[in-house]
Amino acid sequence: MNGLVVDLVWWLLASPILFIRWVIRMVRRFRFWRMAYTPEIRCANCGAAISLVGIWRCGCHFTYRGHLLRECPICGSMPRMVRCFRCGVTERLPGLCD
Repeated sequence: MNGLVVDLVWWLLASPILFIRWVIRMVRRFRFWRMAYTPEIRCANCGAAISLVGIWRCGCHFTYRGHLLRECPICGSMPRMVRCFRCGVTERLPGLCD
C-alpha cells in the first residue's frame, strides 16, 4: 500500500512536466505539418518567395521531384534548411524531432 502512495505522489509531481513537454512537441509538429502543406515561404532577409515544390537533391545524391519536406527514400534524411535564390540566405526548416 505504501508503494502505491509513493507511485501516486511521483505521478502527480511528474504530470505537469510531462504535459508541458507534450504541448511543446505538438506545437513543433503543428509547425512542421503547416509548412509541409505550404508551396512556398518568404525569405526573412529580402522577402522573396522561396518555392518548396520542385526538383531537389538529397545529401546522398538522390534526386526527386515534389515537396522539399519529404523523407528521402534512400537514406531517410530530411532537409534542415532551404536557401533563398535572390539573396543567398538560408532559412531553417522545422523538423519533427527538433
